Amino acid sequence: MSTYHSFSNYVIKTPGGEMAVMGKPGVWSWDRLNAGTSAIMDVAEVAPSDRVLDLGCGTGVLGAYACRQAVKGRVELVDCNVAAVACARRTLVVNDGSNGVVRLADGVAGLAPASFDLVLCHLPRGRAVQEALINGAAWVLRPGGRFILAAGKRAGVKGAIEYARKLFGRCSVVRQKKGYHVALALRLDVLESPRPEERYDTFLVSLDGVETKLVSKPGVFAWNHLDDGTAALVEAMAVEAGDRVLDLGCGSGLAGLAAARRAPEGEVVLLDADVRAVESARRTLEANKISNAEALASDSCAAVFDRSFDVVITNPPFHQGVGVDYEVACQFVHDASRVLRPGGRFFLVANRFLNYDKPIARVFGNATRVWDDRRYHVLTAVARRSGSA
Repeated sequence: MSTYHSFSNYVIKTPGGEMAVMGKPGVWSWDRLNAGTSAIMDVAEVAPSDRVLDLGCGTGVLGAYACRQAVKGRVELVDCNVAAVACARRTLVVNDGSNGVVRLADGVAGLAPASFDLVLCHLPRGRAVQEALINGAAWVLRPGGRFILAAGKRAGVKGAIEYARKLFGRCSVVRQKKGYHVALALRLDVLESPRPEERYDTFLVSLDGVETKLVSKPGVFAWNHLDDGTAALVEAMAVEAGDRVLDLGCGSGLAGLAAARRAPEGEVVLLDADVRAVESARRTLEANKISNAEALASDSCAAVFDRSFDVVITNPPFHQGVGVDYEVACQFVHDASRVLRPGGRFFLVANRFLNYDKPIARVFGNATRVWDDRRYHVLTAVARRSGSA
């Protein structure tokens, strides 16, 4: 039986003593302390009365550490991923972080300007996402507040530090550790920091032969185009007019939108763990006047375990950080079998080098390749009974 939806813990050593971390598959660095995060703790000086923001908190390591230091202050932990938020809340509980709170949000959305003394951020990959987080840090820091960032060489840390230097006026590397750089910037009194924009752009794509509006933002997979994998999934999936369809890991929502058009008498649910993707999917559906579909934030199928579907479609992620991670995709297979009615159909697209035939066959008892080219293949299976995982 899969343990994906359960939480595990490990113990780390910090400058303030040992600390427990709660993690689960699907969250970056869920089972070990990342060297970049460790390096931030090495240099972060947190005063007892500080107001601290852990921006992109993941499992909550930095936020829990700050809670121990800011005993008379407050700490907010923010992440855009529902699974990360669940981990961070548990990490605070096991470390008695009663002066901390965890929020599910896209960056600094909903936070007041000049409201923090210190912002800690382990930057993800992606220049546009990095710049948005750096802008957000400048917005929420009070004059004289400190911003400590970390990123790996492969994540483009030099460009991120250069951008922070241009914005803050000064940003210096204060620590290097195992391929990671930690940099410190101070918010000056004269710094003009505009409110971060809620940036969603609209693009025109051809989807199922129909001109379609795609509304999305950086940080969402294939945010500005119809990727070839999703196009293959749409071409291969079999959806009838009255079907109830689940788009699992929906991204900006194009596959679910195509399913909603094919099932005008049915309904479609689009799920993603990232609130940026969920908002993109909602906006994409609305821009195309789709009324028989909804987008929800969910860790795999957790939000719809009380429902059943005729079809589940998915273009699952396989990256966490810069590596390859199969656990989320394999859980998608398990959870799809759990929510499909007997006789329901499952369709999964993946790069050809990813061998999902065996896990699909193991869960469903069958697996067939229905579409392929040199880069992608689409696999399908039929649910023999409800909850076959």
